[in-house]
Amino acid sequence: MPKRGFESISDILERLTKKLGIEKKMQEQNLLLVWDEVVGKQICRHARPANIRRGRLTVKVENSGYIQQYSFLKEEIKKKLNEKLGKNLVREIVFRVA
Repeated sequence: MPKRGFESISDILERLTKKLGIEKKMQEQNLLLVWDEVVGKQICRHARPANIRRGRLTVKVENSGYIQQYSFLKEEIKKKLNEKLGKNLVREIVFRVA
């Protein structure tokens, strides 16, 4: 009888999420979890990620002034989020007034 090695929980979960087709959704949820850490205290006070669909991250901000202010930081935020997640999940960031 052949011996089977042990498999890590993370490997099992990764395989399971791929098989169930929820891997992308889990990655998107991870984005929401790392938002504060990536953007910092100043931005997270006034901007919250609302959703991500097809690589487009919608971020809700308190007022239109923040849309203009944060639009200059879009590429930097996108780069940092993708680096933190280890994947190019965010292709575009759109700011909207909440």
